[in-house]
Amino acid sequence: GSKVGKFSTVSLAGCDMDKEVCNLIRGTNATIEIDFTVEKEIKSVNAVVHGIIMDVPIPFPLTNANACETFDSGVSCPLAKDTTSHYRNTLPVLHSYPKVVYLIVKWELKDENNEDIVCMLIPARLK
Repeated sequence: GSKVGKFSTVSLAGCDMDKEVCNLIRGTNATIEIDFTVEKEIKSVNAVVHGIIMDVPIPFPLTNANACETFDSGVSCPLAKDTTSHYRNTLPVLHSYPKVVYLIVKWELKDENNEDIVCMLIPARLK
């Protein structure tokens, strides 16, 4: 767990989070939404995403990684201690991605000290 924050809800559009694996369809967009509470003042929030395939983390570059500077992310910095934010980000699932039977999507929100505010591991399949 993080000493910086904790999440209360996570949703990924098109996914039933109660199922074991989330199907990500190539050629569509995937929107993630995370409600999280910070346990100290946070000056910046940056998203870091990896696809973990066979235990190998592959970085997934985001065009809008800085949640504080992305107008539709729902995050307004600085974040005061004990406040809850609703983070939102949409990313393309490109046709060029290979079909992968199983991977873990690791989505982290990090503070200005590169510490995890929250970290989600989402089992997924690229179809």
